[in-house]
Amino acid sequence: MIEDKLISVILPVYNAEKYIAASIESILNQIYKNFELIIINDGSIDNTHQICDSFRKKDNRIIVFNKKNEGLTKALNFGIQKAKGIYIARQDADDVSKKNRLLKQKLFLENNKLIMCGTNCEIRKRETKKINWSIEFSHHKIVKKLEYSNCFIHSSVMFIKNEAQKVNFYDEKINYAQDYDLWWKLSLIGTVGNLKEKLVILNQHIDSISNTKENEQTLCFIKSAVKYYFYKFFVSNHRGCKFDENDELNKNQHCLNFKNLLLFYYSDKLNEKKKFRDLSFEEKKLIFKYPLLLFRKLIK
Repeated sequence: MIEDKLISVILPVYNAEKYIAASIESILNQIYKNFELIIINDGSIDNTHQICDSFRKKDNRIIVFNKKNEGLTKALNFGIQKAKGIYIARQDADDVSKKNRLLKQKLFLENNKLIMCGTNCEIRKRETKKINWSIEFSHHKIVKKLEYSNCFIHSSVMFIKNEAQKVNFYDEKINYAQDYDLWWKLSLIGTVGNLKEKLVILNQHIDSISNTKENEQTLCFIKSAVKYYFYKFFVSNHRGCKFDENDELNKNQHCLNFKNLLLFYYSDKLNEKKKFRDLSFEEKKLIFKYPLLLFRKLIK
């Protein structure tokens, strides 16, 4: 018999009147019924609040918090602090979950003794479907690819709340790529994984952050990736680690080389481009260490 543990689904929303109803309905239609849906209305000025409140009146598992706009990172941590569940599941306002998502993730976490897992997804962009090339499934492959890429779909992730508390949840100093920053920290203190099944539908829009804030998001990702590189290779004991920036990190020549390498590889997403000629000899020697990034660079 499946133990009926509470899952807290965290759903931050901001001006999402076009999508939020479908997103909420996909959670209410889950096979696994023991959940609470925590909606954080982050200062929306459209009809988002009215739509969320209409659902709240119909289902007592829904809790709606209305707060001033402070950005996604603070909204996420606010929702987690209010959560009563053992597990935290994430969903974005414009994405939807298939009805067996929560059940399959819960079983996957427990059967494999994971502290976090995501799922594969369908990516829809302007009525077309895309393949998710970033995802990996085993812990071993994930921790390797996390050095230079996000292997998790934010809307698909479920993690153990108490484990995430050990690394202080989402870093509120980060405006973008805060999800990636949390994932690598969890991967250093426990085992993580992804389900191969496509249990989430990810909708990409022209006004999404990945399009409108591409430069800022990429810089935040690179900064966090350099921290991961440092703590993964130069810090042996991660128990109780706060994963803060420090002088040793900022002066580490290996980390500086790695940062410049990422700036070169992801220059297509940045306003300020780094050319091959800008790399030092040592940095150029690292290019073939990441063949997937090299391939990406060649086809861009």
